[in-house]
Amino acid sequence: MRRWLFWSALAAAVAATIALVPPLVLPAPDAPAPAPPVAAPSPAPVSSAAAPSPAVEVISRHAADGANLRKGARIIECPSCDGGRRVGYIGGPNTLAIRVDGVPAAGERTLVIVYETQDPRTLKVAVGDGPVHTLALSGAADYLIPARTRLTVYVPAGTSWIRFFNDEGSAPDINRIELR
Repeated sequence: MRRWLFWSALAAAVAATIALVPPLVLPAPDAPAPAPPVAAPSPAPVSSAAAPSPAVEVISRHAADGANLRKGARIIECPSCDGGRRVGYIGGPNTLAIRVDGVPAAGERTLVIVYETQDPRTLKVAVGDGPVHTLALSGAADYLIPARTRLTVYVPAGTSWIRFFNDEGSAPDINRIELR
């Protein structure tokens, strides 16, 4: 009789487990069936009018490059800066102009500025004779920790100059720029 009670209890436990616990091997009943494979479409001919525009080349320039113009701004040794140098003392009458050549087509580009500052400072940026963009930058509160900011600027094709200044006070030091 004990054996019969044991087997009855075991059968009841198995039946309860089957009824209450969902199967672990089978997919959920509402899972979508996999889509049948689709043959790749044949490529359509591309006309020259519908050709995609070429990828934008990233143009990178170092602020301390000899091709740039510094009016009162000076090159500062900086062990944590790219290239080991940055341009500082920008502000008041002192300016930095970075020469950018090789721009294949005119248009709006993203300008990435790598800079350093210990205190919040204002930086003014202009491409050629274009509009002046004013940026309030706080940086990383240390001249040895580079920070980055981005802005959208219009850049003409060919060669142009990007000016960095602050005619109302001190600007942050500039390490490098990228046009994307």
